[in-house]
Amino acid sequence: MFTSLLTATIFSMVVGTAVDHETEPTYNKNKIDNYDVITISQSGSLYYSVTNQIIESANNLNTNLTFIGRANVGLDSVISPSGEIELTSLENYLYNISLKTIDSSVTNYFYNEKVSEAIRNDQIVISSLTADRYDLSIGDTLNLIGVNSQPLQITVGEIIKDSDLGWFEAVVNKDIGYELGIFRNIQAILWDTKINENHFIELYKNIEYKRVRYTFRERKANKNWVLPTALVKEMFGDFQIKERDGTWITTEPSWREKNIEQKRMPIIGLTTCHRLMWEPLEGALTQIVEEGLGYTLSVEDFRKSGGCYAPRRINRFDAGGSISRHAWGIAIDINTKSSYPPRVVEIFNSWGFAWGGTWTSPDEMHFELRDLSASVSKSSS
Repeated sequence: MFTSLLTATIFSMVVGTAVDHETEPTYNKNKIDNYDVITISQSGSLYYSVTNQIIESANNLNTNLTFIGRANVGLDSVISPSGEIELTSLENYLYNISLKTIDSSVTNYFYNEKVSEAIRNDQIVISSLTADRYDLSIGDTLNLIGVNSQPLQITVGEIIKDSDLGWFEAVVNKDIGYELGIFRNIQAILWDTKINENHFIELYKNIEYKRVRYTFRERKANKNWVLPTALVKEMFGDFQIKERDGTWITTEPSWREKNIEQKRMPIIGLTTCHRLMWEPLEGALTQIVEEGLGYTLSVEDFRKSGGCYAPRRINRFDAGGSISRHAWGIAIDINTKSSYPPRVVEIFNSWGFAWGGTWTSPDEMHFELRDLSASVSKSSS
């Protein structure tokens, strides 16, 4: 009885090193897909105390463990193998790249040999969409600016599908990550020939912070999933940024002039958003009015502390902060001090918006555009 309750509790909660096994699995296929896997994450990044407690648990279980890091770094310029400058940023501006870090000793579990070798050799592996966007080729040298503001030159070793890269824009090994100031881990991955209840009991016993998420086997997708950065850039455009105070940024003037507009919307009045926001946003708000729910949206909250376009990071740059979708003008906060009725959330969902209320770190005021086809379908019906 106790064990069942404990397991139920664990499943409801939802720098890179590997713990050595004395003996390898008998079916040593050496790929993560051939093992049972637990992924551990929490809002933002793993606390250092949680990281240490995960390591203790993995040692006690004698199971494999690694940590995945993430941060956004700046791309200043690209140089071809012949020394020709192929891409350069504006003065005081940088392109923004979502970068994943992984320990060199475990890359062969997650990638093919060519990709693993490139990561082990201190090269950067780039996603296909990112390579196309910046016209990158294998052998190019990227001049990056790290979270610690330190410059670093690195060679493109391989280019792979975005899905194979986990929808990051690039991946490097942990040592390169440390040089770029990336010390924060977004998740821990444990794997073994067979995961059983003992693994979860050990983790639950050791990890004092209980608001972590355990993902085991297939996890049902959250219907409020959001677009990865590569697809946001593909749909809504890419811009260079200039830092203001570590949180607030200035977006590239030419992109801003082309894409950011002001328009009067139903209920909330005048607002500033990306030009592609108008049809789905107006459609959702109009439907809310037609269903007699306009009173549930607070115009006062929206004017005082809400809004759409806000060029900032989700957290500070020195913490590896991702660029907020508000910087693209494709997210909107309306009821900043109160919740939305379920029907309002359903209407926004139907117009192509994800709602932040079901995320690991809930953001109940937040709607984020991820699908333009919904408004096309509705307007043509």
